[in-house]
Amino acid sequence: MTLLFVGAFLLAPKAVAQDIPSVYLYVNDLTSPPTLLRSEADDITSICYQVDNLTSAEVAVLIVNSTQPLGISQFAVKTFQSNGIGKAGRDNGVLIVVSTNEHQWRIEVGYGLEGVLNDAKVGSIGRSTIEPALASGDLYSGIYDATLQVGQEIVDHYNGQANNPSLFTWNWKGIAITIAIFLLTGGSVISVRGIYRRSGYGGGRSGGGGAEGSYNFMRRPVRPRNFSRFKTEAT
Repeated sequence: MTLLFVGAFLLAPKAVAQDIPSVYLYVNDLTSPPTLLRSEADDITSICYQVDNLTSAEVAVLIVNSTQPLGISQFAVKTFQSNGIGKAGRDNGVLIVVSTNEHQWRIEVGYGLEGVLNDAKVGSIGRSTIEPALASGDLYSGIYDATLQVGQEIVDHYNGQANNPSLFTWNWKGIAITIAIFLLTGGSVISVRGIYRRSGYGGGRSGGGGAEGSYNFMRRPVRPRNFSRFKTEAT
């Protein structure tokens, strides 16, 4: 009974700040239905991983249906701060948010990268990449190009250091549930599912800098679900 109680407690949803999502390394598509194909998310993840590996800077991509009731500015700031995007003590994080229902975007920049990605620069990146692509319905290309340009600015101008990031970490909740099930079934059932989970960010702070904008959404092109990757490098 004790093990059952512990398992139920671990499985119960935790109370979190209202409307603020948890985000993980590196691409978080929380839209329903999903905006990105798996291969598209992998392409963007590859850019973020390379930036993290070369400079230790963390770029997070978040796609949501809506940022209400906060609005995209406060939503981005609170999400950035709640998830600690960027390394602790370096504050070298960037959050790229796209809201599909509101047709809005925002790039939020941490303290440590404000000299590299000032408001004018990220505003220019958003207007030249996100807005035209998203207006034509090609959300993937807009987010990919924005992430690539942000990453290139960091690699070219930020004096960071190699990081060798780990994309996954131990999921202690999953481990505890697995042990509980193992004991309850007398060792007849064991599963390794849930042992690992996607890593979170390092604990950076937002500087409140960044830029945002909106776009007029047109019909998204229809694509087959076996869409293959054609962009694989962040160069």
